[in-house]
Order: sequence, then C-alpha cells, then structure tokens
Amino acid sequence: MYRLDLGTSIGLFDQNGLKEEFFTDLKEIKKQGFKCVEVSFGKVGGYEMHMQRCMQLVGDGLKAVLDEGLVLNSVHLPFQRFIYISSYDEGVRLWAIDEFRRLISICDNYNPKHYVFHSKTGREEEGLWNLRKPALVKSFREMVGMTRHDICMENMVASFPHTIDAMREILEQVEGGKCCIDTNHFLHDKPADAILTLGKWVSAIHVSDYDGVYEKHWMPKQGVNNWMKIIGALEKIGYNGPFMYEVRRREYGYSYADIRENYEKLFEEYAKYSSR
Repeated sequence: MYRLDLGTSIGLFDQNGLKEEFFTDLKEIKKQGFKCVEVSFGKVGGYEMHMQRCMQLVGDGLKAVLDEGLVLNSVHLPFQRFIYISSYDEGVRLWAIDEFRRLISICDNYNPKHYVFHSKTGREEEGLWNLRKPALVKSFREMVGMTRHDICMENMVASFPHTIDAMREILEQVEGGKCCIDTNHFLHDKPADAILTLGKWVSAIHVSDYDGVYEKHWMPKQGVNNWMKIIGALEKIGYNGPFMYEVRRREYGYSYADIRENYEKLFEEYAKYSSR
C-alpha cells in the first residue's frame, strides 16, 4: 500500500527574530507523529529581519529540529522579493546569489535533503519575464553547484514559471536541477498532470488546496484539487519523499492534530481508491 511520511512546513522567523512558537510547535509536531519538517525562512531580507541576522540565528532553529528527533527534510530559502536572484542587473543578481551561497553553506551543516526556492521573476504584467529568464537559469545552475543536496525550483502563481511548460523550459536548461510541486499554485494546469509530466525532476511537494482562482493554502479536500489523482500521480512516478503540508495553519485555525487527521483520511481513501 502506497503511503508517504507525514511532514509539515514551519516558519522560523518573524520581524523580531526567531519565532517564539517555533520551538513549542516542534514538540507538538513530534507528539502528533510527524516524521519531518520543512523549515521556511519566509520574508527574510527586509529591514527588521535581514540576511546577516538570519545567518546568525538559523543554526539554533535547525539544530532544534534535529534535537527533537525530526528529519530536516527541506529548507525553504527566503522569498523576500528584493533578494533578486533573477535580476537582469548582474550586480544585483550576484549580490543575491552570494547571500544564498552563504546561507546554504550554513544550512548544509544540518543536512537538509532539499532546498526550495522561488524564482523571483516578478509579476507577468511587469513585462520583464523574458529579460529575467536567463538570470533565473544562471542562478539555478549556480545554486545546484553550491551543495550536494537537491535544489528545487517551485512552481509559482503570478511569477514565471507558472505552468507545466514553463517549469520544463527552465528545468531542461539546468543539469541536476529539481523541482517542488506546490499543489495550490497552478492556475492553468492540474497538479497531477504536472507531477506526471515533470516526474523525473520532482524531488519535493507542498500539499494544500485552493479554489483554482488563486493560492489559498487550505487543507486538502476543502478546494478543487483531486487528491486521489495527485497521490496516484506521485505513486506512478515513484515519489518517496514526504507528504509535506504547507497550509496556513494559524490563519485558518488548523491544529497539527487536524493535519494529522486529514493525512490519515486521505491515505485511507487512497488505499480504497487504488485497490479498485
């Protein structure tokens, strides 16, 4: 019977530094039977939480994950928009990619299996995608060379790459590059189709639901996603990583127990679905 380990994304920083609830949340995550976590650095890069301070504090958070007996599956690199790894201004791009290089070198000490990043190409209406694509490819290649762990580009909502074809366009140019499929980011394609089409590159997933109009990060089964097809696609490509929830837990009032219950129900349903 196909079944994946249960994981969840957890934010490490707010504008004041390390989130106070991060450490208590880790204990609850462990108590509820989760196997692993993705630690997200969120909007590091602003005035309150800048990259230098992030680098000073990040080790405390990643060490706490391991001390709690959880697997550090992935690190979600900062996605504050002006850390512009896809800037067509080469000076800006070089500064941004060097910041990522320094951060990855610290995180590598804690052996995450994957790094996930946002492309930072901006919104379509800005009309700059074609200028920024070469910079994205260059930065992606450089990040792959920074670590022995997988570097995963995530599909985006309004930024490029936002479709299956756009994801493939970049991945085909980056030897060793991988992708993270976010199940609530596709507005033009279906997540299951993306998993099947991009299968050889899929190294990580973000699990949540949405209304098909814009990202919501709802709990699975609360939106339009066909979860039996999504799990079936993951099984078909031989995906064996965690089922990594990325729901807006506090915004919608989900507890870690709620996530655990949702996970159990999904895979119980899939066991019946796949045995037909």
